[in-house]
Amino acid sequence: MCTMPCRRLDKKDHPDSGRNIDYLSRIIDISYQNTNDSAYAAVNAPIGIKTEPTISYQFVSSLFDAIQDRPDVISEGLGRYEFSGLDPGTSKVSLRRYIGLFEWLSEKLGRPYLGLELSQLGGPEMLGVISYLFFASKDLETAVRNFGHYLQALQEHSQLELEFDEEYAHIDYGILDDRITHRRQDSEYSLGHTWHLMQLFSGNACRLTMVEFEHDRPPGGEGPYRRLFGAPVLFRRRANRLHLRRDQLTFPSRSGDPNLYPILEAHIQALISRSSRIQTFADQVRSQLTHEAIGRGIRAREVAAQLGISIATLHRRLAAEDTSYKKIADEQTKSLASLLIAQKSLSIATIAGRLGYSETAALTRAFHRWFGMSPRDYRKSHRNQAME
Repeated sequence: MCTMPCRRLDKKDHPDSGRNIDYLSRIIDISYQNTNDSAYAAVNAPIGIKTEPTISYQFVSSLFDAIQDRPDVISEGLGRYEFSGLDPGTSKVSLRRYIGLFEWLSEKLGRPYLGLELSQLGGPEMLGVISYLFFASKDLETAVRNFGHYLQALQEHSQLELEFDEEYAHIDYGILDDRITHRRQDSEYSLGHTWHLMQLFSGNACRLTMVEFEHDRPPGGEGPYRRLFGAPVLFRRRANRLHLRRDQLTFPSRSGDPNLYPILEAHIQALISRSSRIQTFADQVRSQLTHEAIGRGIRAREVAAQLGISIATLHRRLAAEDTSYKKIADEQTKSLASLLIAQKSLSIATIAGRLGYSETAALTRAFHRWFGMSPRDYRKSHRNQAME
């Protein structure tokens, strides 16, 4: 994604009014031209990427989850884009094939605005810990910066950046691999979901002044875009961008907890570190123990079936790595517990349910074993540490 200097806008050139949209558009063009096209060329010229960029498999799963009523299309898509033969423990897949799948699904289903549709589904759980970090941020500006900073943990060779001029903010999203050309659905999903998170953060109070997309204006028109973004939308631009006034990023968090911040960041760093090394069999097992799986009490036999092996093989391979399913499941549950308990808006009973416990007493016993104190005392101690 390119970062461009923007010319100062005078107050009389306020872009919130419809009559000044063309003016703001010209200003944006000038800002691109003033870079001597170097930044734009850096994005659109070959960049010498040697390896295949990857994306978290959860994005592929989310696509299929949204069309569960079409198992025939799911089956065909898995085969066509070579996802059917993947080890279920895989955490990353080809970004190029994911983008191709997204475009193909849109055409196959006759849903030209599929990316926009899916962008409005789900809340913080959609992108896991990175979304939780978004909502734990002190204000909307920090939230967007964090989201962009850690995007690489989910999607390689891609950028989401926040830039400012004197009065306006610009949020750019782009894939920095020129080999991936047809990417309309991903662009619309990514900007749309960023906007969705911003609206959830601000309580639907945030407002955009304009939106830009790299791709052509779709035959169906811009109505769906105007309804979603609530602002004029331009096509065939040099970047995918959200434009808004700077003061729109000052909305404070309505649920942020300073205790949660370091925990979430440490968790993300651990995920990045884990993805950068060779994946062990224990890592494959951990990848099956998602927040949702932990919540429903996933068993070793189910994990073995998902990995396509027998329960005996699962136990034998884990033992060879000097660990066990019970130990890994306990570690993953403990990690999730520390994330959830830091969210002061969640009751102890709610946390117990999300961890798969049928009663709070079981959660209390687990906390005493993990941390040597009750859930309430743990929450209180971390709150006191944050205040010191």
